[in-house]
Amino acid sequence: MIFPACQRLLPRLLLLLAVCLAGCIPTRDGTQDEQREPLFLRGQELRQQRDYRGAAEAFARALAANPRSASAHFELGLLFELQLNDPATAIYHFERFLKLRPASDRAEIVRQRVNNCKMELAKLFLIAPNAPSVQKEMDKLKSEVERLGLENNQLRRQLEAASASATARGTATSAPPVLAVTPPPAPKIIPATNVVEVAPKSSVSKPTDNSPKPAKPLPPSAAPAAASRTHTVKQGDIPATIAKQYGVKLEALIAANPNLDPKRMKIGQTVSIPAP
Repeated sequence: MIFPACQRLLPRLLLLLAVCLAGCIPTRDGTQDEQREPLFLRGQELRQQRDYRGAAEAFARALAANPRSASAHFELGLLFELQLNDPATAIYHFERFLKLRPASDRAEIVRQRVNNCKMELAKLFLIAPNAPSVQKEMDKLKSEVERLGLENNQLRRQLEAASASATARGTATSAPPVLAVTPPPAPKIIPATNVVEVAPKSSVSKPTDNSPKPAKPLPPSAAPAAASRTHTVKQGDIPATIAKQYGVKLEALIAANPNLDPKRMKIGQTVSIPAP
């Protein structure tokens, strides 16, 4: 009969089906396989070298090769939270990990990290409303700096104009004030007839010689005076500068020009220069 034959074959069919099912189910842990991927290992190596950008690129390439790599999502979440300061991207990768491995022993830690990232995002949103006021203060300070710069430029131009005006007025404005000098009284000349020569006393008597003596030559001081010099007054000249120019004393210059009024000197006026 056919039915008893089927009963004898049923155990064998069940055994064959179990063997087939056992061949279709992977025997290795999926997490271990993900962590043995060359790109995943490269990401871990770069992370240990503190090349966090390079590590993130390596883990992203591992995800491109295996989109269901929960381990790659976990590593990317840590990188973006702790090293790359991007809490929003970290939340995305942590949530993908929880979706792929909801019963993982790291699931509770990942949930805590998601909450930490959300708190960081909340801080950013709380600070954002103050940004316009900060920008307003910055604009105000910038305007104040520009105003002070304009005032500084105006003051500098006024100072330059005043300096140029003082220079254009000539050296007369910068000359020292002229001091009135009272000429000293003219020396009195004693006539030669009133001079009595007194012969020096000597213990040795000399013979008296009544014969006329030859005239003595005049001393160099009694020689005719040198030819007189004159100076034509120019703009800015004063008695002190004229005396200094010719190397004579101011008193001698005043004495040589009794009619010279130091306060009313005119350009083109002739001034006699005494001998030094």
